[in-house]
Amino acid sequence: MKKVVVILSLCAVALIMASCTPSNEDKAENLVKETIKDYLYHPDSYEPISTKVDSMFIDASTIEPIMETCSEIRDLLFKINKCKRNVKLAESFVDIYAPYGYGYSSQFTRGEYERAKKEKEEAQSDLDKYTKKLSEELASLKVNVAKYHKGEFTGWMVSHRFRSLFIAGSITIPREMIFFCDKEFTTCVGYEAVKFEEFTKVIKIVNEAASDEDIMEYFKV
Repeated sequence: MKKVVVILSLCAVALIMASCTPSNEDKAENLVKETIKDYLYHPDSYEPISTKVDSMFIDASTIEPIMETCSEIRDLLFKINKCKRNVKLAESFVDIYAPYGYGYSSQFTRGEYERAKKEKEEAQSDLDKYTKKLSEELASLKVNVAKYHKGEFTGWMVSHRFRSLFIAGSITIPREMIFFCDKEFTTCVGYEAVKFEEFTKVIKIVNEAASDEDIMEYFKV
């Protein structure tokens, strides 16, 4: 009889201990609650709605470098297109003011020709520089995307919905953020769900791309 009582007592203690142990959702909510206010315009207006926790098998440290590289690629493509337009424009003026037969028609045309020629050379130099930089950024993007797929358990991905006041402080809107937490729920980093969705599109594009041109085509849109 005593053995039965002891066993029942131990089971009761185990159940009590288990009930007192925070679940992954509890741990995630506590960590997010501490972290999320750094991302809000009006932290005091924060109201949690729901939290979903999933295992993750990625290297979350690559997310920020990939996002920064994507921003740099977009900027470089804009600069490259601008340089190409400047080269063509300068070429048109070089053709207009180029000397024919007897030479320049006036000092003015000589000056305009030299100016257009210099502008073309400068635009071409910038074009070469930005094109080289773009190639480097594309290579960096592919390296980090390859690192992103870790293939082993690395922590927790937390989808968190909440309400908070908008920028002006007059409208409370539901929002969603994705947080990437370490295995012990001690640290995490968060991104707007919409921004992370755009990020996952980039990952898919890079993984499926047959060439750098395929990747650039996405960023040109």
